[in-house]
Amino acid sequence: MPPRRVVSLCPSITETLVEIGARDRLVAATRYCTRPNGVLRGLARIGGTKDPDVGRILELAPDLVFVNEEENRRQDVEALRSAGVAVDVSFPRRVADVPSDVRRWGALVGGEPAGEAARLAASIESGLAALCDAPARAFRYVYWIWRDPWMTVSDDTYVADLLSLAGGTNVFGPESARYPVTTPEDARRRRPEAHLFPDEPYAFREARHASEMSELFGRAARLLFVAGDDCCWHGFRTLAGLEAMRELRERLAPPVQ
Repeated sequence: MPPRRVVSLCPSITETLVEIGARDRLVAATRYCTRPNGVLRGLARIGGTKDPDVGRILELAPDLVFVNEEENRRQDVEALRSAGVAVDVSFPRRVADVPSDVRRWGALVGGEPAGEAARLAASIESGLAALCDAPARAFRYVYWIWRDPWMTVSDDTYVADLLSLAGGTNVFGPESARYPVTTPEDARRRRPEAHLFPDEPYAFREARHASEMSELFGRAARLLFVAGDDCCWHGFRTLAGLEAMRELRERLAPPVQ
């Protein structure tokens, strides 16, 4: 019998489960699980992604807990498994990894969501293929995820793989750390054409930060403020990420002569 009681400890997975029709299977999620907007009211909350209340989760007697290797802690996964709870762990580093994860989630939930998950996975594959088949203008970029200290991403990340579909070359791509700590001075030396500022995890906002970023990175630099969720959430949100890359291609395309 497929699991009937499900807990999600990752916001992007929670969103995907709802979108494939598994809202009625969810018995709890983290306080950061807010999407789809308005759909999760009344759902039990069991802490954050890094500090879930394992005892409360066990009281809810789930058949299955969904986690993400990067978002959630190994110790919580081990505690749940030691208590006899099935845990699904995912960690997509590439956009192409997402469809198989989505199909697996649907199959684990079972019933109608399995079919919806298969359709969603096929839509992601179709969108990915369309981007891969279309030529894009190459550009060098840095994608900022934090400041004080300044942090960016290496190529060993979902974000960088997604941006490569828009033609992006990450100037911090070869770094060994997945999230390198750096400085504006180092970034300028690497000569990126574009600086991307997502609105999460750090809340970069164009109205608040554009002037300051222009001073830091040079008035000739291209400053792009983007939706962080679209760039780093996987699953259902991957569709929005692919659309965002198509739009980014258009924004960076050379002007028509």
